[in-house]
Amino acid sequence: VKTTKQKKMFELIWGILNIILLIYFIIVCLKSVKLIKEKIGVLASFVFVIGLLSFISKPDEKKVTNKNIEILNKSNPRKAFDGNSYSRFATLEDNLTSKIELRILCGEKKSDKELTILDANCNRTGFISGTYWNALNIDIDKEKGENYCSYNVSGIKEWKILGITIFSEANDFTGNVLLKK
Repeated sequence: VKTTKQKKMFELIWGILNIILLIYFIIVCLKSVKLIKEKIGVLASFVFVIGLLSFISKPDEKKVTNKNIEILNKSNPRKAFDGNSYSRFATLEDNLTSKIELRILCGEKKSDKELTILDANCNRTGFISGTYWNALNIDIDKEKGENYCSYNVSGIKEWKILGITIFSEANDFTGNVLLKK
């Protein structure tokens, strides 16, 4: 079993490995274009470059690095929030290279001063080369009259080399956030 420090270091090494492999891949592609141009012709090298660019620029639409839940119903004005709002942050994971944070938007109703959860968003920042974290579910629970909320965030961290997923691991984060101004 890896310790937390070993896991953080492994993620940093994984990112550096991805950068080295990407640089090596670019060098191989440049040499290949030169070889194709010399052996087959300019048109073939042009088609080869266009083909490579199409693979590189193709967006992966199933990837969602930011997961957002909207508790506030903005389309119906009668259910819209009327009061002051502010954000609270919870750090879910803090590695040497990156951080996963949960942002909770809460508000205080003018009428009864009760705190209400309006919105929650989870994102990852920092050096994230070779690993991608996709939030799948954000569950926020606040009991009436309390000044804190409980959260449960689940997601999948994918370990990739040159865009190919090598390993996927499930991550679940639970905890409490104090909701104060």
